Amino acid sequence: MTILVTGSSGFVGEVLIPKLKNYGFDVIGVDWKSGTYTNLVKDLSKPLTIDKKIDVIIHLAARLEHDRCSKKEFFATNVLGTENILKIAKQHKSDFIYISTTAIYGSPNSPITETTSISPNGHYALTKWHGEKICQKYVKYGIKSTIVRPTVIVGEKRLGIYKTIFKFLFRNSIIPILGNGRNKISFVHVDDLSDFLIHIVQKKLFGIIVNVGGIVPGDLNQVIQKLREHVSSKSKLIHVPERLIILLNILSIVKIIPLTPWQLSVMHKDNFYDNTILTSTGYQYKHNPMNALKSMADFYKSNFL
Repeated sequence: MTILVTGSSGFVGEVLIPKLKNYGFDVIGVDWKSGTYTNLVKDLSKPLTIDKKIDVIIHLAARLEHDRCSKKEFFATNVLGTENILKIAKQHKSDFIYISTTAIYGSPNSPITETTSISPNGHYALTKWHGEKICQKYVKYGIKSTIVRPTVIVGEKRLGIYKTIFKFLFRNSIIPILGNGRNKISFVHVDDLSDFLIHIVQKKLFGIIVNVGGIVPGDLNQVIQKLREHVSSKSKLIHVPERLIILLNILSIVKIIPLTPWQLSVMHKDNFYDNTILTSTGYQYKHNPMNALKSMADFYKSNFL
């Protein structure tokens, strides 16, 4: 079986592809930049062709929330790029796995399910939602798409917003967090996401929509405390009143603070998921996201200090 993986030079791609190869799958990696597992360097916003027969496509490639790029750039990759890859699926009659995001829900009350109302906040979430709708459009061509919506993905080389927290931790600086910090938050370990994608392929679970909501390692205060202990930091938390969120949103829009409006809208609230649909497929989480967060701190120390 041949699997096409887009975003092969990205964080998830470089974890997923060696796992697929270990299971004996033939993998073709495509990305806009070269990498260990990238066979074809292509701009996905432009039409492309793949000559070799493709059985399954795993579409990871995307502009992400923390990229903070323009609406045009988000649209080019997340919408046009998705349609171009679906055209390949149509050509080869491939099964399709689209990696969306739980950000499409906006900032609803938890636990969040697959039936929670869609309310994108920002260009990233909106274009990922458009990508989902394009997948649904290709059903008429016989393309069975599984839509996977992961929560925050953590693992050694994925820093994102946590790069700022690690900087404060290692400088023994005050760490400002919005709200009282008692909100429960969930993460998914990159190995769990990768293993679940392989599970979908092996079990031929195509045509479903599923959240990969991950595990709650504690509330935000507890998570940061565990990281403080791990790196022996003397940092202290300062709780920023929620009433300042309007001001913080303005500072976010002009990029004075390293947070997007969507991140501000969820970081002071419970953000966790009902994993009933995921577990009904026979998959169980195996990896503790707290271990991933600690490995991220170690990675930051080794590469940025």
